[in-house]
Amino acid sequence: MDDKQTTGLSVVAEAVTVCVQTGRGGNPKTLLKDVSLRIEPGEFICVLGPSGAGKSTLVRAILGEREIAAGQLRVGGHDVLDKADTLRGSIGYVPQQDINPTALPVERALHFASQVRLPAETADHVRLAAIDRALGDVGLESVRSATIGTLSGGEAKRASLAAELLADPGLLVVDEATSSLDPATEARIMMLLAGQARAGTTVLAVTHHLDNVDQANKLLILGHGEVVWFGSRMEALGHFGVHRLADVYLAIEDKAVGYWGDRWRERQAEDRLLAEKGGEGETEAQTEQLKSADESAEAAAALADMSIPGFGRQFTTFFSRELETTLRDSLGLAMALLLPLVLAVVVLIGFSGTRFEKPTMTTRLLDSDEKEVLADVWGEVREAISADTVSELDASIPGQIRVFLDGYPKILGHLREPSTERLVTDALADTIPLAPEREIPDPGGTFKWLSLMSICMVILGFVTGFREIVKERPMLDLERRHGLRFAAYVLAKVTALAGVLAVQVAIFTATVELGFMIREALGGDGPVGLYWRGPLLSGSFNWLAAVACAAIGLIVSASVRSTDKGVLAVPLLIMPQILLGATILPITGGVLKVFATLFSPLYWAHRGSRSEGDGVPDFWQHLGDYDPALWIPFAALTAQIVVATAITILVLRWQERAALGRNRPVR
Repeated sequence: MDDKQTTGLSVVAEAVTVCVQTGRGGNPKTLLKDVSLRIEPGEFICVLGPSGAGKSTLVRAILGEREIAAGQLRVGGHDVLDKADTLRGSIGYVPQQDINPTALPVERALHFASQVRLPAETADHVRLAAIDRALGDVGLESVRSATIGTLSGGEAKRASLAAELLADPGLLVVDEATSSLDPATEARIMMLLAGQARAGTTVLAVTHHLDNVDQANKLLILGHGEVVWFGSRMEALGHFGVHRLADVYLAIEDKAVGYWGDRWRERQAEDRLLAEKGGEGETEAQTEQLKSADESAEAAAALADMSIPGFGRQFTTFFSRELETTLRDSLGLAMALLLPLVLAVVVLIGFSGTRFEKPTMTTRLLDSDEKEVLADVWGEVREAISADTVSELDASIPGQIRVFLDGYPKILGHLREPSTERLVTDALADTIPLAPEREIPDPGGTFKWLSLMSICMVILGFVTGFREIVKERPMLDLERRHGLRFAAYVLAKVTALAGVLAVQVAIFTATVELGFMIREALGGDGPVGLYWRGPLLSGSFNWLAAVACAAIGLIVSASVRSTDKGVLAVPLLIMPQILLGATILPITGGVLKVFATLFSPLYWAHRGSRSEGDGVPDFWQHLGDYDPALWIPFAALTAQIVVATAITILVLRWQERAALGRNRPVR
């Protein structure tokens, strides 16, 4: 590693001030105030300071992710905001969280990282050489085939560092990357960073571990948003009047805001005065040295203006990584394959006692002769049931009817209920069909079964999609810095999820179908073909609905910052689907149908799977008047997938704009 020739980049801050708006109409809060410093190419700088001192803000500013209210901040001679696209690839950033997929071997994770970080025209042998070099730099050659999830904390951190070293950056920024490591591992990481600096890379490491900061060339100590020290460790102890570096934090907190900032500026003024008295020759030599460093930094920055892989290349990379990650995650893959099987068994058990072909009678409106007969008969019956006792009636037909009904008190009670009167009245008025028409298999069992099948797949889609982006958020944010296109990333996610869900829906549908085949072979019955469109079409529409729900889940996953918050949103997504899916409540028209057609994949899955043919009783016709053409639910579900995918992309871009005040430029 020491033989590697890397041209480091300088970092120059001149009176940099960073503010943030505290609220609508509120006064801005100053996070960094008049920060001035110069980091020479190839220096290793440790950034220290109490919580809230401005360390992370300074890092974000150097990365071009914080607007600067005043002053200038340049890396390699380039303004970090105006030339963010030029500096891409020249600045490596290692966040606190590990950034590699834990299911992949180290070498494969770096392979996919190289597809994003290296220029588009990089040849395969150059890419492989970069991977070998990065593994050698961090000392992971012996575990290159090991799965990242099986590595120790220090090895996983070095793997994250290796991913950023692939592009051979001139500036490496490490933000609290050693915070979760034990002292020995942290010491090894700090020695590794020192070695990178000796090889030419400028290294800026934010840390709260103090035991190994002597590996750095200088310490940059911040307090209350100001620079309170920039120099050697030993001189820092004297400046703050303490014996231990940890006591510097107490000294900063014990003094009033601005005290140590003023002391540092006074010391700088004294140093400049001493330099002027030291003679012009020495000052000119120092100036020439700084000029030379600037020129080398400019050259390195110019080399970083690289071509970013296009949309097709990125889509292929992210899609391949997603599938390989899924296939290599043995536990996750087993759960993904087992879940639809368990759901299918539950459905089969739940409908084991259902008689799908139980006969029921359809009804029709009465014709004129039937109405005449019903009116006459009901008139006699009404007279018979209106009397308190049979003694009030004579030997007429009503009296004879009453004698008969007194032997069947339950029938008498039913005939006296107001609902019976309304039923007869509505039948005579052609409001309800009452006359028997023909016997058909009861559609209730089949329709309930179809509803549950679709609901299971919709839930599967939501559960699959809601965590897909949030679990990769550190990696996504980092790769965005290297030119990741949100559209390529999200489309790759949706395509990969569609493949996984296709397998799951196939397992679910095939298992249920096999279960009913066995049941019929043993003399039982199964869903009635008159009321649904067969396993192929039903499975296809359920798959499209599951993909649409997974895409909606991606919107949630892109909107939240933790998986826990995503979990809370899942029930809020599922319940409206069930209510609007025409599985429980009929959706026959009005506002409910508008909402269902626009926002409910379950509605379209149900509509595509179900068949409400002639003769189906009115109370089982949940879809009302509709066109049964198959292309309609297919087009609707496809449109919902496209819209949900587009919204996910827009949410990611909106979040980036909210965080940066702009969208990160991507050529």
